Amino acid sequence: MEETLNLEDILEVIKKNLVMIITLVLLFGAAAAFATAFFMTPQYEANTQILVSQSQESESVNNQDIQASLQLINTYRDIIKSPTVLDDVVSNLNLEQDTAALASQITVNNQDQSQVVTVTVTDPNPGNAETIANEIADVFEERVQDVMNVDNVSILAPADVGEEPAPVSPQPLINIAIGMILGGLLGLGIAFLRAFLDKRVTTDEEIEKVLELPVLGTIAKFESQKGN
Repeated sequence: MEETLNLEDILEVIKKNLVMIITLVLLFGAAAAFATAFFMTPQYEANTQILVSQSQESESVNNQDIQASLQLINTYRDIIKSPTVLDDVVSNLNLEQDTAALASQITVNNQDQSQVVTVTVTDPNPGNAETIANEIADVFEERVQDVMNVDNVSILAPADVGEEPAPVSPQPLINIAIGMILGGLLGLGIAFLRAFLDKRVTTDEEIEKVLELPVLGTIAKFESQKGN
């Protein structure tokens, strides 16, 4: 006989194991909260914006100049994270990390058809993130003139993390939610595995289902009573 699992059976399995499932949900949620609080280092971000425009020697702006600037942006993104710029940043700020480590802290992006490049620096210290971001912008603005022989870069908005910066990671609520979801999935997995492996027949309904025969009667179980 081929066994099938309908919605009623699924709900019954969940009901029988509800305490175990809830326990795992709470346990994994608590573990995620503990790990977030004691094992994950807060990370802060600082953003500086660089404007790529026409050469400062140009007296007017036309569409051709703008398109040329847009085509250069991908090249500028690579230059910003290159040793040409980052070696100077490490040296100027006397940073402990090397150029490769610093590059891993930096994200450079821009919106489609935008001449504004955003440089984002992530660091456990918000002040360091701000200082590094501004130094990158300053060094890039200077070095790009030598590398590309152009003068079309200017700092649009320096990095400023404010007086009370908030960490961008870790995010406790998201981590706790993920932990609880994982706990719930594990609980459901264990519950259905137990139901699949449990071949015992314990009710009249299960007997009728397995044997495909009607139950004509049952024998009650009496507990023995000692002495009156």
